[in-house]
Amino acid sequence: MTRAEITALVTALGDITTVLRDADPADKAELYRQLGLRLNYQPEPQRVRAEVDLSAHRGAIICVRGSTQTKTQPGPTLSASIPLL
Repeated sequence: MTRAEITALVTALGDITTVLRDADPADKAELYRQLGLRLNYQPEPQRVRAEVDLSAHRGAIICVRGSTQTKTQPGPTLSASIPLL
């Protein structure tokens, strides 16, 4: 995607923070599941660890010339630990 396409997409989504904050918990859980997002609350340091598996968002590989064996590597994972205020 180009910078202009990303900007247009973000603008079209509007205030996604408010939408997610006010969304039904079951709807948020489904959205996070589909995105491959995992949130893990750590009570002692009062942090949330967020992790997303980007391999779930990769396209399928299709072979048109018969059987070809390919070895795929696990997709990248992004993670962050966020302190709660």
